[in-house]
This record gives sequence, C-alpha cells and structure tokens, in this order.
Amino acid sequence: MVETDYLEAIKKAEEGKFQPVYIFLGGSLYLKDRLIKSLCDNFLSTEGDLEIREAGECNLEELLENQESACLFSQRRILYLKNVQELKAQERKELFQRINTLGNQILILEFEANPEELPPTELSGVALVKDPILGEKQLRNWIIGSFSKKGKRISPDALEFLLTHTDRSLDTLSLEIEKISLYEEGNLISLETVEKLITPSIEGTGFDLVDAVFSGKRGKALNLLNQILFMGKEAPGRLIFLLFRNFKLLWQLSGLGQVKKPDFFKLAQKLGDHPIAVKKAFECLNSYSREKAQQALEALSEIDRKIKQGGEDPHLLLEKFILEFSP
Repeated sequence: MVETDYLEAIKKAEEGKFQPVYIFLGGSLYLKDRLIKSLCDNFLSTEGDLEIREAGECNLEELLENQESACLFSQRRILYLKNVQELKAQERKELFQRINTLGNQILILEFEANPEELPPTELSGVALVKDPILGEKQLRNWIIGSFSKKGKRISPDALEFLLTHTDRSLDTLSLEIEKISLYEEGNLISLETVEKLITPSIEGTGFDLVDAVFSGKRGKALNLLNQILFMGKEAPGRLIFLLFRNFKLLWQLSGLGQVKKPDFFKLAQKLGDHPIAVKKAFECLNSYSREKAQQALEALSEIDRKIKQGGEDPHLLLEKFILEFSP
C-alpha cells in the first residue's frame, strides 16, 4: 500500500499514471472532485463509464458482484464506492479481502473514518490518498498556481489578505479563488477585489480583532467581537485560540531581546507562525511588556476554562479582556 496525497495523485493521473485501487481519506471535497475528474479525463473513454455507488445502501454481495463484472459493456470503467465506513465492520473486512484488481478498472473506496479502522488488505497497487499538509511556501505557490491556471495573477498584498482572512483549507480557498477569478475581468487580482469578495470567516475577522486590540482601538475590537460571536457556537473557542496565539507571539518576541532589522519570514519559521502575524506582533512590542503578555495568556486560559465549565457569558468575558488588554 502506497501513501500519497490528493495533489500528488492528481499530478500522476494527469501524467497518465494510475493505481488500480484508491482509498480516499481526508475531508477535502474539492481535491476529491479534482482527482476523480483527472482520473475520468485521463483513464476513461467517456464520463458515462464512471459509476458511483453508496456503499452503505448496498449489501456486500451486490458490491462484490458489481465490482467483478466491471467492464462487460465498456472498455474501461471507474467504480467509486462512497462511504465504505457505513458498512458493518465484518462487511468492510470481507470487502477488503475479496475485492480484485482488474486491468481495465479503477476502484475507488471512500473511507471517511479513522484510518486506523481500515481493514487489512493483501491487494497490490493500492494508493492510500490523504489530504496534503502544505507549508507556508507550498500554500502560497498553490494559490498563485490556481490563479495562473485561470489566466490571473494575484498581487502580493492581496495574497497576504487571502491567507490571513480565510481558514486556509483548500476547499475554502478553492471556492474563493473561483469566485474572485469570475468577478475580476482583468489579469491582476488586487487587494481591493479580494477585500470586497471573500466571505467573512472567524479567522479573518479574528485577525482584524487582534489588530484592533494591539492598536488600542477598543470600539472597533468590540464591534468585531459582536460579529464573530454571531458566527456559530464554536466562535468563542476559536477566537480565544487566535488571541492566545498572537499574545504568545508577543511573549516570545519580547524574550528575543532587541532585533534591529527583523526578517519576518525567518522569525515566522522559528516561532511557527505566519509572517504577517509576527510582523504585527513585532510592531506592538513597545505597547506590551513581557509581563503584560504573560498576564494576557493567563487571562485567556482562565476565560477558556470558565466557558468550558459553563455558567458564564463568553461575550462579557471577552469584552472585559479586550478592555483590559488593549494598550
């Protein structure tokens, strides 16, 4: 069994290199769709030779019979069994033991569960496909490349805004890239266009809130807090994480001593964060002592504990934090 990720599997499919069996892990719908399209475009004669079955809606014998009688009516076929995890444990085990590899068929097994629950298989030519783990540089290159395929270029400030104001999942970014590309008639994607079009996220609004807190703009920070808390039940926890991350950066930077000519990319690599977040924290060092940053981290830990225990209003707790820790 070979482990790979969706981007690498897509690249190989476009080169005409296929595996007889793919096991889809990970939750990226965009990348799954792209890989299936690449397989269809490069392996099949027509899209009609792609057959999709919901594994949980069929019994085991029906699935096996369907797989074994693969290509009676077409030269090549792709059989895509979705949600294999919905089969009973014994049925999953039998499926993985009894399926065959056929030269004129690609078999895709979608398994949206813990990879450790995968049944053992003795099949050769199996690709275990996972979501890619992209570093900062890879993610930037992927975004630039995605726009390039649509005949567009994105300005550096627009790219930074896109990275800091979305949740960075490839599903989210792909939708934003599609929307921006359709809207922008020219070749260059500007910051103004990105600011106008991207869908507000907790991460993006939280980034603006942190900026407002660090800048002492309490009114703006409180307004942004109201917006974030309307974004769902998970919003307070994610906001606390963002605040903690940025105050931790302040605390880390204050311990480095005087840095006359900072290289924010190298600092970001050292501290494990985004260059823009490091730059923003660095600019606010004069407003926060190391002791004050430590107090903020302790206060956020206490807020998180109180919210998880219940009985205290997250809105009020976070409002007090903003008022206390804005310079």
